[in-house]
Order: sequence, then C-alpha cells, then structure tokens
Amino acid sequence: MKNLRSLLVLIPFLLMGLGCRTEEGEDISYEDDVFPLVEEIDRSSAVRGSCNIIDASSTCIDYIGSIWTDQQMELNCSSVGTFSKNSCPYGELGGCLNTPGTISEDVIWFYPYGGEAFSVEDAYYARMVCDALDISNWTTPDALFLTE
Repeated sequence: MKNLRSLLVLIPFLLMGLGCRTEEGEDISYEDDVFPLVEEIDRSSAVRGSCNIIDASSTCIDYIGSIWTDQQMELNCSSVGTFSKNSCPYGELGGCLNTPGTISEDVIWFYPYGGEAFSVEDAYYARMVCDALDISNWTTPDALFLTE
C-alpha cells in the first residue's frame, strides 16, 4: 500500500515533466537536448517491415526508423501478429506516427475491419489521444509517404 501511495504521488510530477532536469537543475528540452541524439540519419527505406494485427485488434504497425532490425521487428511482433517485410495495408482512417524523424519511428494504422473494427468516431478519439502526446501525431498514408 505504501508503494502505491508513493507511485500516486510521483505520477503528477512525471506527467508535468518535473524530474527531467540535469544535475545542475536545468530543464531538459526534448527538441534541444534529446532529439539530436535520436534523430534519424539513415532514410534509405520508408518502411523496414510491419506487424499485422488486423485480425485480432484492427491495427497494423509499420516500422520505419533504423533501430528496427529484422530481429527486433520479428521479436516485437512475434506474440501478437504476423511479421512481414512489406508495409501495412493503407486505409482511410489513418494512424498514429510515433517519434517522427527518429531512429525508433513507427506508425500504428487503424482499420474499420478486423477483430476490433474502428469506426470513424473511434478513429477521431484515437487521433485526439495520438495528437495529445508530444512524441506522436496523427497521419494518413498520403501525408506520410507522398510528400517530397
């Protein structure tokens, strides 16, 4: 019970970003301090592989960043879906682009069919959650792959 109380006290500080400071007490900025360390420099492949989970949860993950080796993608997908070296099928609902421009970039696509089909309303709320996070934003296949 004591650990639970400690955790409940700590959560608001973590969510507000308190605790992200250097030893000298300076705030750590994601854009200035963290992003340069994880910025993607190898853009040789748009999609390195995918994890199709449509039958179970109506989602599919495209692995884009260079950290995603074949072994890591297969391991990440092995217990939940079907790994492929191809990209996910693209639909009209869109997806959540996570850590764009970094070595760990990926996209979770949402579908109106499969095990837990997403309605347009479900996708609207998924978009709100995705856009609320500093490290992700909602995207569509056209916006992600058809830009110059």
